[in-house]
Amino acid sequence: MFKFKPIPSPAQPYRDVLFFNALARPENLFETAQQRMSAALDLLQIVEQSENRDFVQHEAARLSFAAGLLLADAQALFEAAHERAMEQVNSLVQA
Repeated sequence: MFKFKPIPSPAQPYRDVLFFNALARPENLFETAQQRMSAALDLLQIVEQSENRDFVQHEAARLSFAAGLLLADAQALFEAAHERAMEQVNSLVQA
């Protein structure tokens, strides 16, 4: 079963483009969020280790935007994973 929810702003400028399955298994949502967060951390580590400071200063806004998108995706997915986990716990308690 699927329940598609839009990834919230600021991760996307429109609410009808990017979606995730809110009924996905919590571990799948969590692992996808981890992937997004790891990508953002990798991006920031590349910037931190860059020896060309002019590049970093010139591209700071673009790098910040890219990291922000990845982290916004991760936040939405972590929240969805938590909701799914709580739904599963509640259904076990009620059973």
